[in-house]
Amino acid sequence: MTKKTVMVTKPLHLDALHRLEQEVEVLTPFEASREEIMVLLAGVHGVVLGGAFPMGPEALDRAVKLEVVGRHGVGLDNVDITAASERRIPVTYTPYGPTESTAEHALMLILATARRVAQLDRAVRADDWPIRDRLEVMGRELDGMVLGVVGFGRIGRRLAEMCRDALHMAVLVYDPYADADMVAAWGAEPVADLVDLAGRVDVLSVHAPLTPGTRGLVSREVIRALKPGAMLVNTSRGPLVDEGALVEALADGLLGGAGIDVYDPQPPAPEHPLYHFDQVVLTPHVASFTVEGRRRMGLTVVEDVLRALRGERPEYLVDPEVWEKRRRV
Repeated sequence: MTKKTVMVTKPLHLDALHRLEQEVEVLTPFEASREEIMVLLAGVHGVVLGGAFPMGPEALDRAVKLEVVGRHGVGLDNVDITAASERRIPVTYTPYGPTESTAEHALMLILATARRVAQLDRAVRADDWPIRDRLEVMGRELDGMVLGVVGFGRIGRRLAEMCRDALHMAVLVYDPYADADMVAAWGAEPVADLVDLAGRVDVLSVHAPLTPGTRGLVSREVIRALKPGAMLVNTSRGPLVDEGALVEALADGLLGGAGIDVYDPQPPAPEHPLYHFDQVVLTPHVASFTVEGRRRMGLTVVEDVLRALRGERPEYLVDPEVWEKRRRV
């Protein structure tokens, strides 16, 4: 029996790649252009999709044999779910894969920003030991501060748990889709207005998905409403935050700092204004990139893709209603 073919658009953890190779032929065009990938799509039965390549209507129409798209991650902004469902193509994702890694990364950015770690590291490497005596780089303690969480899903809740339990931080939550009673029962305070929340927190951490409704959610009004000296952290998606407004607030001295893992666009321009602020910590969209997180995401997406290709129902379907009417090749 001829094996089916699965294309992987970005490198996977080796355990996941080897698992995939046990049942299907694997294509790994990691350095291919979009045009080259579009050509390859015509012959594949499954796609394991990284974060860069967009699966919109054009790509889906090219993939005439496609039976499943497996999103390696939790963000679905590079998959047109409506278009996939219309074509009866199930899409899977890894909702639990990046939770711990991303939450820990967000906490790291909060701590690194509060203690000016990036600036101090640069100073030590430059033989500027006396920086330790300059008051303007004095760090802040987080104990007893107030955390604002935008998006109370798995990652937002995990970060809130860390900050509440380890740092005794109070937690305010903005999430129109979260049940207010659930948020209160968890031990946080639900806040219906994001501008109101911003004015009450010392740290604002963004964990909402990117959708048409959340683009620009952390607007200039929200950023300007933050308490003087507050910190903003974004490990979600760049377009959720108005970058221009963030740069402006930093330049005006309104914020104590920012920790940014995602940008709009990505990668940021070579002379991005954020590079010029000592109180900003920047990482290259790697919040979920731990050995454990990548292995967990890789194995989760691979197993679901293989299930779909065997005719078995995947565990993590984005649109469960598609499965019974799915395309069969």
